[in-house]
Amino acid sequence: MSSNGGFTGISLAGTWECGNCGATGDGWYDATDDELVLHDEDGQPFAADDHVCGEPS
Repeated sequence: MSSNGGFTGISLAGTWECGNCGATGDGWYDATDDELVLHDEDGQPFAADDHVCGEPS
């Protein structure tokens, strides 16, 4: 797991949370594409590696 941004992963409830800044949003694992699918607080999709703490997406 990368250390940039402090992203901690997806919960079983289908949400993600950043361990550093506390940002949250919807998230799930897409088995078809073999990747994480994350949405920010505004519902916009983004890659886990693109999360930057303290900055709105």
